[in-house]
Amino acid sequence: MLIVLAVAVGCAEPNARPGRPDQTVAAPVPTELLADGSVPWADLKITDEDLNGRPPEPRRPAAGTEPCRAEQLTGRLTNWTRPGTGGEKPRGFDSAIGKLIGEVDVRNSSKVECTLQGEVPTTMLVAGREIPMLYTHGINEEGRSRVVAVPAGGHASLRLDWSGPFCLPTVGLLELAIELPHDGGTLRAPVAADERPGCPRGEGVNPRAQGTLSASGFTEPVAVSRPPSSPLDQLTVAVEGPSTAVAGSRATFRVTLGNPTDGPLALDPCPAYLMERFSLGDASNDAVNSSQLYRLNCGPLPQIPAGGNAVFEMVVEVPASMRAGRELTVTWKFYLPHYVQGNDQLGVLTLTVG
Repeated sequence: MLIVLAVAVGCAEPNARPGRPDQTVAAPVPTELLADGSVPWADLKITDEDLNGRPPEPRRPAAGTEPCRAEQLTGRLTNWTRPGTGGEKPRGFDSAIGKLIGEVDVRNSSKVECTLQGEVPTTMLVAGREIPMLYTHGINEEGRSRVVAVPAGGHASLRLDWSGPFCLPTVGLLELAIELPHDGGTLRAPVAADERPGCPRGEGVNPRAQGTLSASGFTEPVAVSRPPSSPLDQLTVAVEGPSTAVAGSRATFRVTLGNPTDGPLALDPCPAYLMERFSLGDASNDAVNSSQLYRLNCGPLPQIPAGGNAVFEMVVEVPASMRAGRELTVTWKFYLPHYVQGNDQLGVLTLTVG
């Protein structure tokens, strides 16, 4: 789908400079190929919602629904995820102590709907005894005001962050004691996972440091579904462009999408791309770390022929604050609606600021 930007037509403002475009008026989207056969760039900024649609609204509880009681629920934590393997990056001491992230799956085993709202004090037991460590459960105002409706047979999720150093032996069944909001009682949830946080020792490690278990507020479970397949996931990506650029200027480069299949590939719905800019900062230079999602300009070229390719012109703004000699890394990533990005559908351009 091609997004057409409206262009205002009318008299120029009295203080407008002759020959200078009005910055408040969007440029028209080019619909013809360039002389070299490439597709001209268009500034078609979009959001994730534009690409994938609006996320579903949270479930609303029925009138008169009561807070959940412990006897209505069952819970279980089946696995821990280490930062770096679940989309999060370890930072600071977490990278050494082996922080774990878990989701407690809570199910309403009763025949009536109930609600969960507020802070959730949670401790960990081994063989029925509380493990001595630091327990926290503070959440922000959004978390405290969020009401999670759990229908009969439905589920809710509770995130836990377990950080070390954790050096205690844990022989026996691990279990969570979850204090339900609104005096709902204590829910016992077994931990069916063997991972433990790290136990760093030696110089630089505070001998008084202890493990920490932090509980968030309840949320609706994240729907896990297999993303639809698309023939466009077979496209190859190649990025070519200049090696230098001037601070404060717009650098132009080319992205080639190759079709290795024996049939044409239609750009329908029109895919998107993510443009990321990065430059490492230091004591005298601010870091650059930004990203923007765009729609491809699909109007001039609605499909890529079998065994052929399509070249798209791209434009990236070089921050005016960058000093000469610094490097700006531009990463171009291909995106499709309702599609998980492939690891190989991207390209990188490195610009040295002159």
